[in-house]
Amino acid sequence: MRIKPKFLFFLLVSFFSFVVMNPVCAAPSKKMVKKKMSSRAPLIVIDPGHGGGDQGAKVGSVIEKKIAMQTAIYLKRYLTQKGLRVVLTRSGDQMVSLDKRASIANKTKCHLFVSLHFNAHHNTGVQGIEVFYYNKGIQWRKVRSKRIADKVLKEVLGSTKALSRGVKHGNYHVVRETKMPAILVEGGFITNSEERQKIQNPAHLKKLAHSIGKAVHSYFYP
Repeated sequence: MRIKPKFLFFLLVSFFSFVVMNPVCAAPSKKMVKKKMSSRAPLIVIDPGHGGGDQGAKVGSVIEKKIAMQTAIYLKRYLTQKGLRVVLTRSGDQMVSLDKRASIANKTKCHLFVSLHFNAHHNTGVQGIEVFYYNKGIQWRKVRSKRIADKVLKEVLGSTKALSRGVKHGNYHVVRETKMPAILVEGGFITNSEERQKIQNPAHLKKLAHSIGKAVHSYFYP
C-alpha cells in the first residue's frame, strides 16, 4: 500500500509532538541521575568534639576543639568526594550540648555517627589511638558499631603508624543516646610530646581523617 505524502507528514508531526510532550520517553539527564543517586547515599554525622567555651584538652596553643574541627573538615571533604552525604554537629567554634549532638544524628536518621576527639592524660608518656563504641542496648547496633570501630582503628593504625589502645566500650553520651551505629575516635594524646608534634601538623590530621574516611567508605561499600 502506498502512503500519501500528506498522511506521512501527519504521522511524523504526531510522533514528534508525543516525544516532546512526554519527557518520560527521553533518557534522564546526568544531573537527574546524580541527584537521585546522592539522595540514596549513606548519611554520616560527624561530631567535632567540644567547641565554644568548652576547649577540651589543651597544652599550650594546642587545643582539642580546634584540631577536632579541622579533622572533621578533612573527613567531610573526603567522604563527600566519595559520594557520601555528611552533616556536622557544629560548623564553627560554638558550644553544642551533648543532647543536641545526639539529637542532630537522630533527627537526620543518619546511617553512622562519628565523634572526633583528642586525648589527655596526667602521665605524659601515655600515647596511642583508641576507638569507643557503646556495647549495650540493641544487638544490631552493637554489632555494627563494633564492626566499624574495628575497621577505623585498623585503617588509622596502618596509615599513621600510631600505637594502638584498642577498641573499647565507652559509656559516652553521644554514642549511647544515638540510635544508629556510633563510634568515638580518640586521635592521639595532646599531653604526649611526640603525638602533640604530629597533631599540630595539618598533613597528619589530613592523613588521620582520610584513614577514618576510607574505613567508613569501605564499611558501606565493601
